[in-house]
Amino acid sequence: MPWCPKCKNEYVEGVKTCTDCGCELIDSLDELEKEGLIFGSEEEMEELLAFFSCNGLKSGEIRFDETEDLYELFIASEEKVRASRYLQVFQKEKNLKERKEKAGEESVQLSEEETAAETKALLDVEEEKEAEAVVSEPLYEAASQKAENFRSGAYTLLVAGIAGMILLVCVYAEVLPIRFYGSARYLTGGVMGALFLLFIVMGILSLKSSRKFEGKAKEESALKEELRRWCDENLTSSKVDSSIPDLPEEEELRYFKRTEQIRSMISKNFLNLESGYLENFVDEIYPDIFGDDKEDE
Repeated sequence: MPWCPKCKNEYVEGVKTCTDCGCELIDSLDELEKEGLIFGSEEEMEELLAFFSCNGLKSGEIRFDETEDLYELFIASEEKVRASRYLQVFQKEKNLKERKEKAGEESVQLSEEETAAETKALLDVEEEKEAEAVVSEPLYEAASQKAENFRSGAYTLLVAGIAGMILLVCVYAEVLPIRFYGSARYLTGGVMGALFLLFIVMGILSLKSSRKFEGKAKEESALKEELRRWCDENLTSSKVDSSIPDLPEEEELRYFKRTEQIRSMISKNFLNLESGYLENFVDEIYPDIFGDDKEDE
């Protein structure tokens, strides 16, 4: 199955380019340029690879180094910074687990400093992911809003162009007490006439664009209704939370994990949704699923 090397989205056979970013698809994420991240035993690397995969890092690959007689985990270059941060979190969790086993206790509470450090590390990862999304993706604007913007712009241009042409005709018909003499008469009239005509043409084109986006707005509205019906039938707070391994206790981290999981669940049932549209939709329905007064079904 083809993959987008930038968005890490998987597509059905036959699709050649990513609908979100326009990149040419590749046959496998293994084709990405990868860099070594950490050495270790095969078991440790497999455990770390699974942790990365659960947190959205899909480009990891384990290779055996015969020289060092160790296994090395490789990650795509563009994901290495995030992977390094997740590695810190993974190591903290592993150290905590070892402390529990060594102490022979069922629960060992982290110190306040360790808890704050772990929370900050996770938040840094999520904030970086959000920052990458902002850089790589334009801000989403609904088709209805685009239609309104084009329509208001079209009316402004048409009014300015038509009013200018009427004014110009009145001047040359000597209805108004404004006179041009010599070559200035033709030069000024030609320039002003061309400018007002350009306004009219741009207004007509903007009006056509507004009608095109009005059609898209109707499609978006129908799609949103379908998405909402599906979410009402298939998404509850308990179902979303149960599908997230190791759900954090901190509300900020829960929000990031939950929205990421909701996007993933929707994408599996509605292919090729625009990423900006999907993110905006998830932000809209999140309070409906996890509102303070919302009861799990």
